[in-house]
Amino acid sequence: MKRILDFFKTETPIFIELRGREAMLAQGYCRISLYSPERITLSNEKYTVSVYGSALELRRLGEEAMAIDGRIDGVEFA
Repeated sequence: MKRILDFFKTETPIFIELRGREAMLAQGYCRISLYSPERITLSNEKYTVSVYGSALELRRLGEEAMAIDGRIDGVEFA
């Protein structure tokens, strides 16, 4: 298991903001590894974050950030 401080020792700034259980903003993740209404997995050169829930969808996909809407039940970092 990685320590939380290890997530901040990358060249690309990583930022995740949860807005209640209905929205998440992720910055620093450039690839979509998995996309379904129940799970969205984002990754960069070192780390992966998976969002679990229902009715999940990418609301915004940009060069710098991605926004996810839907019912968020869990977030997993690897």
